[in-house]
Amino acid sequence: MKNIWGIIGLVVLITTGVYWVNYSGNSTNGNILHVVNPAELTQMMNDQEDMTIVDLREPKLFEEGRVPNAINIPFAEIKTRYMDIPRDKKVVFVCHTGRMGTESGSLLLEKGYQNVYNLNGGMANWNGQIEK
Repeated sequence: MKNIWGIIGLVVLITTGVYWVNYSGNSTNGNILHVVNPAELTQMMNDQEDMTIVDLREPKLFEEGRVPNAINIPFAEIKTRYMDIPRDKKVVFVCHTGRMGTESGSLLLEKGYQNVYNLNGGMANWNGQIEK
């Protein structure tokens, strides 16, 4: 009987830890980092939503092709240049595969931004229009 209570306690502890990792990691001040897929971002663009698309890739890759109307702030510079991003618009991050967008989105949320999005899968998953 003693072992069953130990196992139940361990299950509760693991479940709490999994919840904390999955649901608190992208949330700051009650705001969450939204994830959009290519179809959703395309629809946001077609609806002419008031947003800033930030491409986090290196300038050379940005010049080779990007999501239309994106601005380039390389990931290496986001901590010093995030203030260049308007606070009063939606912000959508685009990178290679999505990882840098997640980190950058979390930074903006920590700095008090709201309506922050990340393109799921980044440019590797983008199947929409390309601007050069």
